[in-house]
Amino acid sequence: MVVRPAEREDRPQLLRLIEGYFTFYRTPFDPPKVEALLDLLEEDPGLGVQLVADADGRLQGFASLYACVDTLVADRILVMNDLFVDPSLRNHGVGAALFDASLVYATEHRYVRLDWVTAQDNRDAQRFYDRHGGLRGPWVSYSLVTAAGELSSG
Repeated sequence: MVVRPAEREDRPQLLRLIEGYFTFYRTPFDPPKVEALLDLLEEDPGLGVQLVADADGRLQGFASLYACVDTLVADRILVMNDLFVDPSLRNHGVGAALFDASLVYATEHRYVRLDWVTAQDNRDAQRFYDRHGGLRGPWVSYSLVTAAGELSSG
């Protein structure tokens, strides 16, 4: 298995994996919106990258990495917004490979920190990140849908 940036040819398999991610979080999947996001990343790699775990042409999982800045460190950070492995392939090192590759990507592209969040009730993911040296941050995560977000979801 190799972890690498997603390519245009990966799109059908990547979309199936992303749909599985949406299903896991019980969120409606909107293929055209997700494709537009993937197009945006392809057009402007400075925004981020989709890493994929590829085993002989079969995608086994993905990590979504997005560029950001942090005022308190006055530097660039990388946010791992998603890490997902095909449920039938879990506990075989795919998640670890994606996580490690995300950290390497952050280092090689001179981001000073890799950040991520997971759902409060996703205990499996929390144990995974604890095992991989993740430190729970001192911040409480909030979010709010903007008017633009309300318009795009309607």
